[in-house]
Amino acid sequence: MAPVTSVLRELFDQHLPASDYADPDPAAFQPAPLLAFATRVTDAYAADDRLVDPAFAFSWQALMDHTREVHALVRPHLDIGFSTRTVYSGPEDIAADVERGRLEINTEHCVHPLWTPEENCLFRIVHDVLPHVLYLRPFSLEGEVLAFHDHVRRTPPEARLALFTELVAYASIRYSTGVYPEIQKCIAFPGLLSEYEARFLPLDSRT
Repeated sequence: MAPVTSVLRELFDQHLPASDYADPDPAAFQPAPLLAFATRVTDAYAADDRLVDPAFAFSWQALMDHTREVHALVRPHLDIGFSTRTVYSGPEDIAADVERGRLEINTEHCVHPLWTPEENCLFRIVHDVLPHVLYLRPFSLEGEVLAFHDHVRRTPPEARLALFTELVAYASIRYSTGVYPEIQKCIAFPGLLSEYEARFLPLDSRT
């Protein structure tokens, strides 16, 4: 029997082939400038007191549509459980559990302005499997930003702004302040996404 990770990778490649969104430029993608950028994202998130920006709600809908598509690929291969405990200390732990045909999702802090708690957990399933299992992205600022790239390559373009908030913004807050925000917001940051791409992507990949 083929390893579960290999099966999932083949399913992703067959049904959601990766786009050519570039990896960060290694010379630019360094801890100090990345943390400085994360602090800017954290400040922008804190300065916006809205829970939802209706002009960009479509991006969260596109992301959830994609999430359901991925979940349909993953679900037949995993026994997925839910709990309020923190189970995994790193991507290797998740990958080992997936190889046993299992995945446990933490349901804490699932209040979301546009998604139900169940939908929020679906996104967590996809996030655990895609970057953390298939690419072994570490639990760190750098790892979560690279996870954004992994997701972007598989999602429709209209989901990109929601992904930036759901991954880069929350990771920025976590690793610049030490804690995740108490309140999730569906606020898009197109200017910061453009700034991220201008500062950290290779020059020849920028549009």
